[in-house]
Amino acid sequence: MESTSTADDRSDRRGSLARMFDPEELRRRNLVSLGMDVLILATTGLLAILFTMGFWPAVIGAIPTATLLYFGWASSKAFFVAQALAIGVALLGTVTGVLPY
Repeated sequence: MESTSTADDRSDRRGSLARMFDPEELRRRNLVSLGMDVLILATTGLLAILFTMGFWPAVIGAIPTATLLYFGWASSKAFFVAQALAIGVALLGTVTGVLPY
């Protein structure tokens, strides 16, 4: 016998997941905020390149990267995922030689 609280919890989780990755959120935003998001993603990717340059550049880049990631987490989970992907793409591109540094 399944309790109603479990079914309600599942529907709440699905609802929160749908709100987290809601394409309508992108449509409600204006051009300036989308431009800022692109700049933050580019900055996060550029700071991630510092992690491939050695210990001290990684230490210098750790605080701003952590700050931007915290901002992304507090903003929306979808933006945080986009930042994590930007870091992954920047690191992969740098290590493979596609992005120069």
